[in-house]
Amino acid sequence: MLTPDEMLGLAGRSLDGRVRRALHALPPAAHVALEARLKQDAAAAGLLYERDEPDGSSRIDTIRVMSRPLVVLPAQLAYLHHVTLQIVDALEQLPAMYRALPEVRRTLPLGEDEVAFLESVHDPAHGGHVPLYPRLDAVVDLASGRWKDTLSFVEANLGGVGGIHIAPVAEELVWRDVVPLVDRHDPTLRLALPRDQRQLFLQVLLDHAARIGRTGGTIALLEPCYVSGGPVEQSHLLEHLSARFQAKIVHADPRDLRERDGEVWLGDDRIDVAYRDYEVRDLLAVERDDGVDLGPIKRLFRENRIISGVGGEFDHKSSFELLTDPDFAARHFSPEERRIFAKHVSWTRLLSQRATVLWDGRQVDLPTFARDHREELVLKPNRGYGGAGILIGPSTDEATWAAAVDAALANAADPHRGAVVQRLVELPVNDFPVVDERGHVHDEPFFTVMGFAPTSGGMGILCRASQKQVVNVAQRGGVVAVLQGEMPESLRGPVQVQRGRATEESLRDEVHKLLHLDGAIDLLGWDEETVLPSGARRDRGEQLATLERLRHGLLASPWLGDLLAERRAVALPDSEEAAELDLLVRRRAQALCVPESLVQAFAEARSASLAAWEDARAHRDLRRWLGPLDHLLRLVRDRGTALANGGDGYDALLDQFDPGLTRARVTPLLTSLRDALQPIVAAAATDAPLPDWRTRPLWPDAAQDTFCRQIITAMGFDWTRGRLDRSTHPFTLAAGPNDIRMTFRVDPRDPFQALFGAMHEAGHALYDQGFQARHQHSLLGSAPGMAIHESQARLWENRVGRGAPFWTYFSRVLRDHFPEAARVVTPPAWLAELSQVRRSPVRVGADEATYDLHILLRYRLELALFDGSLAVRDLAAAWNEGMQELLGLLPANDLEGCLQDVHWAIGSFGYFPSYTLGNLYAAQLYDAFLRDTPLAEAQLAQGDLAPLLTWLRAKVHAHGHRFTGEQLVTRATGSAPTIAPFVAYLLTKYLPQ
Repeated sequence: MLTPDEMLGLAGRSLDGRVRRALHALPPAAHVALEARLKQDAAAAGLLYERDEPDGSSRIDTIRVMSRPLVVLPAQLAYLHHVTLQIVDALEQLPAMYRALPEVRRTLPLGEDEVAFLESVHDPAHGGHVPLYPRLDAVVDLASGRWKDTLSFVEANLGGVGGIHIAPVAEELVWRDVVPLVDRHDPTLRLALPRDQRQLFLQVLLDHAARIGRTGGTIALLEPCYVSGGPVEQSHLLEHLSARFQAKIVHADPRDLRERDGEVWLGDDRIDVAYRDYEVRDLLAVERDDGVDLGPIKRLFRENRIISGVGGEFDHKSSFELLTDPDFAARHFSPEERRIFAKHVSWTRLLSQRATVLWDGRQVDLPTFARDHREELVLKPNRGYGGAGILIGPSTDEATWAAAVDAALANAADPHRGAVVQRLVELPVNDFPVVDERGHVHDEPFFTVMGFAPTSGGMGILCRASQKQVVNVAQRGGVVAVLQGEMPESLRGPVQVQRGRATEESLRDEVHKLLHLDGAIDLLGWDEETVLPSGARRDRGEQLATLERLRHGLLASPWLGDLLAERRAVALPDSEEAAELDLLVRRRAQALCVPESLVQAFAEARSASLAAWEDARAHRDLRRWLGPLDHLLRLVRDRGTALANGGDGYDALLDQFDPGLTRARVTPLLTSLRDALQPIVAAAATDAPLPDWRTRPLWPDAAQDTFCRQIITAMGFDWTRGRLDRSTHPFTLAAGPNDIRMTFRVDPRDPFQALFGAMHEAGHALYDQGFQARHQHSLLGSAPGMAIHESQARLWENRVGRGAPFWTYFSRVLRDHFPEAARVVTPPAWLAELSQVRRSPVRVGADEATYDLHILLRYRLELALFDGSLAVRDLAAAWNEGMQELLGLLPANDLEGCLQDVHWAIGSFGYFPSYTLGNLYAAQLYDAFLRDTPLAEAQLAQGDLAPLLTWLRAKVHAHGHRFTGEQLVTRATGSAPTIAPFVAYLLTKYLPQ
């Protein structure tokens, strides 16, 4: 019997072998072309290293990207993530230990000027919230049957981490240039990109800015911009983060910072937080040699706005002595931490005249041991980096080693020139394809070293390869992409299905069962929110839990796994079958992450919470909902943690609604929108009271129903395949491709609520009715995420329903349905009201300029609820405080406040950002429609809505789930999504020049 660790190691070896065999199958000419393409693409992507030459000049080299990727399994990644976080948690305690313990000050020597600097910026109030962004260098053989035993950490880098941009770019290049070639040879070898380290890095900065209440300014990346040498990385990192996440980031040298009005500025940019690639001793040298004012930097340190903070000064190699000294560790770390240190942290000692304890418990004289056991040791500069000055004992002659030990002992009291001895660990060796100068291809062995950059949301990996034992990009090594792989089916057990047509039909049957369960669950949910008797609430929760359990069992079954393996082995790349199989694999992987007991508990708690929410609304009593919400929230956290599989739990919830969406994408996006929207709202908002016709019951229920149905019909909805009903909160669901259920709500005093709610839900419904016939009974007959789904709803609701061309025709229809209102409401007055910016406490009826401020409020609150920093009992007060901050008003009651949305009541944490992305997509899509359809607005003015639906059918609906939402928008409009079209539209509408 294999142990789980042995199973993982053998699986890793199997995947590793399959990757190597796939690359060996390439003809030599293809290898030559691949190497050339990787080098060209690496240069274009900014993988550059600036080297200082002996004559004082510098040279820019392209960092080599190795063509063969290494593979890590999810379970291995989860273990590595856990271990690295434990080590980082210990290292984060070093600043406090340094101040309190003389032995730590001896082990981590600093110069007097460094100590004075750190004391001048230390604020005890920061407590344990001084952030690090670290990288731990380690060796590990992921393809070994005893892979955990090979894991050994050799160095901690707590500040100025390299590879943040290099590693994910190398992964992307290999994914684009190499993986398709591997797939052609071995289509069942399923690889995936890991979490993007740049995104994880940005999230650390954003989270810390939010924690200290600094979210309105700019992030600065600080490095010695006027000094040559090293990777040319931060400028490319800034470019990527700014373009991809719309984050406000600047690249600067500390020389360029200024203090003004109690703030730190770079030009006109106010700095919120800064990431430093600058040691304090280098800052002090700049102050001493160039007369630079360090006041701005000191302010950032004092106000806890530097990452990495003061802990970044303790990335000495000797920091590992504190973890591997048994006496010290026993006094300061937990048994679990000590177990990890003993197993995985390399024995390290600061070289000085003293006795010490070896890794095997023996007491020795350290200098004598260092001189006599060269073959077992490595000698390193304690505070060096870049691989310079490292001596590998077995590779160094005895005289050179002895001289180096003597020099280290002589400099033991020097805080900058000391050295450590470290137990020699065996470096893994991997074979990589190499093209020689004659164009011949052959495998050559390379040593590999991993650099793990752990965060609460996941972990980035920088893997370097070199034919020297000092493995470092600075030493002309290469970068290796580390991709994620799936456990090979051959190690799970024999496949129990027959190949060929029977397999395809069996898998199709399973997909049909899954879709039928989806439809039944949705239909019971529709009934629950529309006509279910109140006495049936508990029964409905149990019914839904049973169906959810059946769906979970289908997805998690080994039978389905075997069928998937068989079909994926023969599906043509880029075919619709391959795309659908990928979707099914994703759903199955998510099901495997969540235990069945949690699935059932969540379904039951969701029904109980929904019932309590409706009861609280009916009685205007928030307290009736708080208990069920608190219970549901605990299960939401459990579900997010399970889905994240070692990553960020809230990101996993976002991913449920929009695959790939993360806080690193959402936070800067909403912040940028806030900064763009608030001046528009301030300039355009009116404080005038609502017109008389909006406060009187001039809009009978039955007439609103008929009017809304007429508009939905004009939009193109097929009533033979759907229906419209009433609910507390409007929604749309697809119980099947020919059973689309919409709901809305009606207020006799407010015609806009029913009208725009109906148009919004009809936008969803038209999308659900618009998939191609061949996709209707497959997983491709769905939207790729809720953001693109919301784009359809928001487009019809706002760009059409609030537009003057639409009302040129439908104002006549409005008068026909509401004759009493028509006597007091003229078309110009109606249109003027549609173009007003009014601060409202209610999201559903909010105008386009204030709507996304409502989303920002909910995003902030649900993040706080999810991470536990906001208790459910304090939700109403936090809601009101946020509403006052963002919109300058207070809800009249909880019905206008935290009781207004159904999303949290049904556990849909992570959904709200989809509305904002939907607004952005809608603006860009509608602009493209107007560009492609010159007479579009004239047709709208005649009541002809068919051209818009035809365009959306061709550009969006017909593709189903073949592409992501961003890809659909890019294909339809010719450019990637940005906030610019949406902001330009709002400026034109509300602040015309």
